[in-house]
Amino acid sequence: MNRSRLVGPGRLALTALVAAGLVTGAVLSPSVEGVTANADPASATKLEPVVSAALSCPGPEFSGITGVEDIDVPARVGAATVPDSLIDSTVRITGKGQLLVRSGKDSTDPVTRRGRTTTTDELASGKASDVVATGALAPGLAATQEWAVARPEIRGLATVSCAGPGSDLWLLAGGGAAGRQERLILTNTGANEVTVDLQVLGGKGVVPSPTGSTVVPARGRVALLVDAITGAESSPAVRVRATGGSVRAVMSDIWLDGSIPAGAETTVPTAAPSRRQIIPAAIMAGTGSIRIAVPDQQQAVVSARFIGKDGPVPLPGGGVTRVPGRSTGELALTGLTQGTYAIELTSDVPIVASLWASWRSGTAPGDFIWAPSTTAATGLLGGAFPQAEEAHRRILNVVSTAGPAKVKVTWQAKDEWTTRSVDLDQDTSTSLDLGDAQSVWVQRVSGTGEIRAGVGTIMGRANQLVSVSPLVETAVTSQVGSAHPVS
Repeated sequence: MNRSRLVGPGRLALTALVAAGLVTGAVLSPSVEGVTANADPASATKLEPVVSAALSCPGPEFSGITGVEDIDVPARVGAATVPDSLIDSTVRITGKGQLLVRSGKDSTDPVTRRGRTTTTDELASGKASDVVATGALAPGLAATQEWAVARPEIRGLATVSCAGPGSDLWLLAGGGAAGRQERLILTNTGANEVTVDLQVLGGKGVVPSPTGSTVVPARGRVALLVDAITGAESSPAVRVRATGGSVRAVMSDIWLDGSIPAGAETTVPTAAPSRRQIIPAAIMAGTGSIRIAVPDQQQAVVSARFIGKDGPVPLPGGGVTRVPGRSTGELALTGLTQGTYAIELTSDVPIVASLWASWRSGTAPGDFIWAPSTTAATGLLGGAFPQAEEAHRRILNVVSTAGPAKVKVTWQAKDEWTTRSVDLDQDTSTSLDLGDAQSVWVQRVSGTGEIRAGVGTIMGRANQLVSVSPLVETAVTSQVGSAHPVS
């Protein structure tokens, strides 16, 4: 483990490289070789290692709202790049590079070795964090923000993947129970301000909102109380649409049931609306529900089933529901044994979906998870986790749909690397206990299956704290154009 201390801007060796602002995702490297075979002699493209990458982390979620008291959480970020052993031999990564995490005006000491996970100190309140990698450390970047607390007013574990922005996002979380509070965190890593329109769907249709839009300043962060947008809606789905740029959006959900802390979670956006949604990883221990939102006017007829190691399994009660257009619905899950599940939803019209599951016994303090649907990966999936004194148990779930696949899973725990090769038939999944993993990487090595993966994290033995974070696809190479004079 490498624990990085946040230092002032005078220590930054990367200042000159990022002075113009963050570039989110992969930046194409210049071509240094001839054109590819069968290419247009005047203009061609080829694959080159990315030379710059950046991810956005929300920062402490319960801070930064004017007139609202902050709730302190010890948020930290873990970041790493994929080890050299997992990069195809045809990809030549040369030279030097570095990885660091910026929080406000401070930055960690740079990491200069691939595969090494760095963990920050606690992050500054009211500020997002940026994970930046350049040169030889840019390919295969992954990062996660995480905190855990068990106090009278808040109790929970929140593990949220750091990622790039989008312009049309759906977040499903929160509820109307007394003591439930949600916050929407919007981050703009670009150089221009972005206008964000917010729309809410609920159980009875579109929810009128007095707070329908906001402006996120350049390289800024805006936190909003979701109640100001959704009112007392018990089943909200929030649509975030950005104009003039793109934003990163996450939603935090905490529940104080009377005087009993019932849990906390931070969730990322779902996959885009589709007739088929896959939730790759949900750790459950009894009861839960799947929240479904229908963006368009037509009613949706939705069927849901589990995808396990032996194939699809029907949900208790059949797993079929109807959701009116421009509305949300809840599909109850009951009587489940403790475990990690993948869920497939199919519909006759496009939907979005996320799963909520409670980890609570009676009226005792508890926790809960939100597990969103995700997009199938076409390349490498990765996750890097901050290290702490108290051990975390990370459980990976990988699912293959629409075809079979052979998948290689590599992870580091206690500074030791482990690799497993997994054969997945069509519409099957597998779980791997990663222990207190520092990082994990998933890649399809053969087959046609669509691969998705997520990590469920558990802390403690009794009254456990839980969270779910989907693995994020990370770029190793990108298409690079090269121009040559025509003779």
